Amino acid sequence: MPRFDEIDATLAKQFAWSFVLPEDTAQIDDRLRALEDAGFMAKDGSPPISDDEPSMVLEGEVSDASGSEAGAVRSRDAARDACRPLALVVAEAWHLTDDEASARATKRLLARADRLGIELVGMDAHLAEAVRLLRLLVRHGPKMTRRQRERARTVATMLPLDHVETADLLVEIARAADRDMAEALLSDDLDEGWAPEVGDEDALAARLADVIDAGPTHACRSVAIDLLSLLDRRDGAVTALRRALRLPSFAVRARALRALATARPCAVAEEDLVHVLRDLVAHAPPDVLLDDQHEEDERTLADAVLAALAHVQPPEAEEALLDLIDAEHDAVWLDAGWATEALAVAFPDTAATMVDHWLKCARGYERTRALAALHRLPGDMAEPRLRLAATDPALVVRDGARRQWLERFERSCPVGAADVLGAELLRGPPSERFASRLGVMQGRVREARLAMARALLAEAPDREALVLLLQLVGDEAESGEPSFASPAMADGTSPALPGRGQDQDNGWAATVALRFGVLGVEGLCALAARFPEPESFGWMRRLGDLVERGAITREDAAPLRALAARHVSSTDAGRVDDSLRVLAILGAPPELLDRVLALALDDDLGAHEARSLVVSWPGRAIDVRLASEMALALAERDWTRLRYAAWLALERGAPAAAVIAQRVLEVAEREADAVDAAVECARHLREAGALDDAWAFAALRRPESPIFAVAARAWRRDDDTVRAALEAALGSPARGGASAVQAAVALLHAEPGISPRDRRLVAVLDSAAACERAELVHAMCMRGATLAVVGPQLEELLVSTDPSVTRALVGVALWLKSPKSRALLRAVLPRVVDVELRADIEEALGSVPTPYWAEG
Repeated sequence: MPRFDEIDATLAKQFAWSFVLPEDTAQIDDRLRALEDAGFMAKDGSPPISDDEPSMVLEGEVSDASGSEAGAVRSRDAARDACRPLALVVAEAWHLTDDEASARATKRLLARADRLGIELVGMDAHLAEAVRLLRLLVRHGPKMTRRQRERARTVATMLPLDHVETADLLVEIARAADRDMAEALLSDDLDEGWAPEVGDEDALAARLADVIDAGPTHACRSVAIDLLSLLDRRDGAVTALRRALRLPSFAVRARALRALATARPCAVAEEDLVHVLRDLVAHAPPDVLLDDQHEEDERTLADAVLAALAHVQPPEAEEALLDLIDAEHDAVWLDAGWATEALAVAFPDTAATMVDHWLKCARGYERTRALAALHRLPGDMAEPRLRLAATDPALVVRDGARRQWLERFERSCPVGAADVLGAELLRGPPSERFASRLGVMQGRVREARLAMARALLAEAPDREALVLLLQLVGDEAESGEPSFASPAMADGTSPALPGRGQDQDNGWAATVALRFGVLGVEGLCALAARFPEPESFGWMRRLGDLVERGAITREDAAPLRALAARHVSSTDAGRVDDSLRVLAILGAPPELLDRVLALALDDDLGAHEARSLVVSWPGRAIDVRLASEMALALAERDWTRLRYAAWLALERGAPAAAVIAQRVLEVAEREADAVDAAVECARHLREAGALDDAWAFAALRRPESPIFAVAARAWRRDDDTVRAALEAALGSPARGGASAVQAAVALLHAEPGISPRDRRLVAVLDSAAACERAELVHAMCMRGATLAVVGPQLEELLVSTDPSVTRALVGVALWLKSPKSRALLRAVLPRVVDVELRADIEEALGSVPTPYWAEG
């Protein structure tokens, strides 16, 4: 909104009839600029030029300067005359004490002001009444219709606000949470840098800070923070803004951080930024589909965090941003790409690592997450990564990188045929037509790319044709690769062209492998090497599927086997599940034994696939190694390593392993920590005939020993003798009731199992410790126990703060399906402390968790 002694371009366009001929209305903007340059329209509040100033020429026409000035003066006087009656009526309405009468008068004032239209600028002669008119509109806004509120917003954009009561108006707008009126005052149509006359800015900032603190609603706080942006001095509100960052309102938090980040100097403290980011990790932004305003709030917070990071870079923020990437929230602005960009602002080394990760992802949309961060990285870090991205097979990545290169280095990115994906497959310089065909395959016309690809398939096994095809296969948006759909053909026969009938389910990767043979597998391995991320459900998983389905024959799979071996042997590899799976199918090189064995004896990602590979490892020499690992783990009391080493050695039938397994059982008679490993040994020894029922019966007669737990878990389904020993142990108080619980669990899972309504189980529950009780309750629920039996125990255990107790109950909600059980779960849910157990119950109930963000 302009000051009363200025004319801005927006308002002048509506006054154009006073100084522009009808046939020249298309040149209004040019004429306005010319008038400003000549001084006829003052920008600094100075009076118009005098009549003795020289005339000016506008586009070949002579314009009388004094005539234009006189017309402007007449227009301004006419507008003031038209506004004088309105000002008198506003003064009368302002002094009405009856609320209903004041509301009726305000609506009449609104209609009258709306009819005046642009002539409302004449209220510059009645500044107090102009501000009071808006205060009345704010005061009675809730009683107006939607159409009346829209007209009030239009009126607000035209009224001058150079009066001391403007401060009262802004505070009233905030307290009323009048978003429409606030947006009118903050409209983009107003002059840049315009600010109302508010008097003491520090005093107004303090008053708005009171609204931020006291509310009473988050909507009030949001409006108050928005109005703070009109003030250059915000010191009086900084403390309130920092407190607002702790409120569970996304809109308030976004605006508060922006107000602090854009203050001069920046008022964001390190702990403020860390809190916002950590809370963002724990709580996803509100769903933008529920309200369009949520997207704008999300964008506001995203920009505010970037602005704050330019001034403060706490180390905890780096960790929070990485956690935010791992959280994978469904967000529009605050996504993984934005988090990487934020890292680039404050932590370029970490951001560079994340950029490298994104550029290795199999899907093009994930690789685009690197582009925003590349724009902010220093030149020496960005240059090699931009060069790599400029050769990406995905158009959206490649074009974005090349545009950045041109903007930053003011020259085209120097890439050639030798830089494209798969160029190492060429055994010499490319032919003359390679470049032109590459232009088609990297072009924007999808139909042309597909037509060229079909023609290239017919040229198999030409190497240039393969390299050109890889540009399409690597573009996930066009090829849909890597795809995990079930194939239409899996017999190894040559399919139809992609996109034609039956073969479209096979995908481009299968077609390339079938058409080009071992050379095609080399090309697909080049894709897998360039884009190895993610470690699961990426290119290695796709290629393993193709081997299983017969699209890649074992005779052609040598390049894939070598790539998988390199991945497994790499010390910086993450999850290697898919590579181990490929090696399990194709066979692992002997030199990988140490690496595979190290994975198999651990309890980390990929361990299951590694154990499967070790069990099928050719040759018997490995058996000695496994027996040695068993003995060493037993001597060091490394029970986890011993458990897996025993499983591997006994599964393979290693002779020495059985002797060591007997020793493990002896140790388990005294050491409870050895029970898990001893159970593994007992099961395999029983299957091999090295342990008989007599051993189990003898062990079950010793409930005071940990060996009881070994026998109970290994002999759950057996003859009447073992069953009788387990039933006898139900009344044993040994080991704090733990043996009775293990006997009860074994009997519940036996064939046939005892009824979960068995009265003996209630006595076992009453005498057991909480951890063992949780295990037994879970087993009883799995077997259909009624709520009358387990209800009192279940409610107490679900709200426990002991992780060992709640961990044993994860999954129990799936077995509680009766209406009474569901009612119990809903009642106890607010008091469940364990996050995983709480989420498990919410999922079983199908309930929507209580939203963290509270707006309104």
